[in-house]
Amino acid sequence: MINGRESAGATHPADTPRPAAVIRLLDALAGLLAAGSVLVGVLLLIAALAAPAVLDAAGLGPADGPGWGRVIAQLAVGLAGEVVVSLRGKWAAPVRVAADLTVICSAVAVISWVWWS
Repeated sequence: MINGRESAGATHPADTPRPAAVIRLLDALAGLLAAGSVLVGVLLLIAALAAPAVLDAAGLGPADGPGWGRVIAQLAVGLAGEVVVSLRGKWAAPVRVAADLTVICSAVAVISWVWWS
């Protein structure tokens, strides 16, 4: 806006249509699962590094922690999900939905493998 007038070619948030409620819901769920996966992955990494020494020093015997495969899987899915979350705003609705569903399904699969197998 220049001197009370709009400049040519200016874009406003009102110019871009707001995504449908279902897409916003999928965006929120994918973002939550991606961020949570990164957080849990970091906590698992700390546990994998600290558990053997801490538990042995506490007299609870030897421990090996959660295992490197679980740590790497949790971190990889979380970081990949964060990349998708950061890039998806520019994508068309069908691609955005597919990306969100991929993040959600990947996170659920890794969570079920890491915690319940």
